Amino acid sequence: MNMIKVESLNKIIKGKAILKDISFEVAEGECVALIGPNGAGKTTLLDCLLGDKLVTSGQVSIQGLPVTSSQLDYTRSYLPQENVIVQKLKVKELIAFFQSIYPNPLSNHEVDQLLQFDPQQKEQFAEKLSGGQKRLFSFVLTLIGRPKLVFLDEPTAAMDTSTRQRFWEIVQDLKAQGVTILYSSHYIEEVEHTADRILVLNKGELIRDTTPLAMRSEEIEKHFILPLAYKEVIEQSNLVENWSQKQDALQVVTREADAFWELLVQAGCRIQEIEVNNRSLLDTIFEETQKGDD
Repeated sequence: MNMIKVESLNKIIKGKAILKDISFEVAEGECVALIGPNGAGKTTLLDCLLGDKLVTSGQVSIQGLPVTSSQLDYTRSYLPQENVIVQKLKVKELIAFFQSIYPNPLSNHEVDQLLQFDPQQKEQFAEKLSGGQKRLFSFVLTLIGRPKLVFLDEPTAAMDTSTRQRFWEIVQDLKAQGVTILYSSHYIEEVEHTADRILVLNKGELIRDTTPLAMRSEEIEKHFILPLAYKEVIEQSNLVENWSQKQDALQVVTREADAFWELLVQAGCRIQEIEVNNRSLLDTIFEETQKGDD
């Protein structure tokens, strides 16, 4: 059964098309990563799925219901990019408050298992937690109502390595319980190790609906680093996608690695003179992701 269904979604803000004819489905229990360059429309798409932004045209439903339906209040939860927890309350007070909202909340024991805070930390005001601890705490608060669908917008931002590891342990547990997860991320290793599927947005369009393995093998480029002596060869070759000169070396991108290497051999190049790296479409997208704001 589908948890999320999006059909021909369009969103226009101030005369600008932010999302363009987006269609996809997410099955119950799937973990789906939403990636793309900054400004691609990822956060806007999440806002539309939450009902925080109305779509300009198209249909969006969760469990067959409109996203604005009150029947979904206890079904879904959302972790935004920015922490929004009340700073002037203690950790234990915030936990108790969230438990009071839901009809079947996590018990204190279940919260403790997720959070792994010691008693002293639970007595602290939220403002005293580190950035990573606040982020993890915000995440655990979104789970207190036992949601069946979780939206996460850049969830591990500001987390240190150990806190991030704990976060993804929780995500794996949620997956095992059949919880549906849709998250955006700027970390390539997170997507490769946790997502069942990848949705790629670019300039408001859904350009890929694939898996991490399939995308990793897609459109592989070879990046050569060469001595300056081969500059003339590069300038005259039609096998080169693009190239640049950095200090005392040339950086060359090609999709025709074998033919390009033969060209270099003919010019007298030896294998010891070069360095070669693989680049996939997934690598390129995550590089672009670092270049602005969504």
